[in-house]
Amino acid sequence: MAIREKDLLQIWNGQRSQRITSQLAPTILLAAVLALTTTGKLNYKSPADIKAFAVGLVAAGGVFSVSGMLASIRDSRALARTMHEVDDISQLGLSVAKNSGNLIALGLFFILLSLFNFVVLCLFLFKK
Repeated sequence: MAIREKDLLQIWNGQRSQRITSQLAPTILLAAVLALTTTGKLNYKSPADIKAFAVGLVAAGGVFSVSGMLASIRDSRALARTMHEVDDISQLGLSVAKNSGNLIALGLFFILLSLFNFVVLCLFLFKK
């Protein structure tokens, strides 16, 4: 079966869109938690059950966010590798094909940033 660059680019754009939209809900969640912390409604003096709920909510959102992002990155990397098999590839296709390494860095950075946000929230809420 012949691989068409146009089809692969459509899939690539869909994957890129999926990576972006998968982050909307977790971003809104983090914005809400940030708003609560900056207004003083959620802080280390808050009841333990409220703090635990906030941490659990952020953790759950983070797990779903990271797993969705990593799945999208995995699929996009496979597509980038497949792009190398296209005959008579355009400059855009070459750019997509070279993106595989950048996607690994993106995934690692995303995991680290998510862990950082979670740890900072926990330290903020549970400090003495």
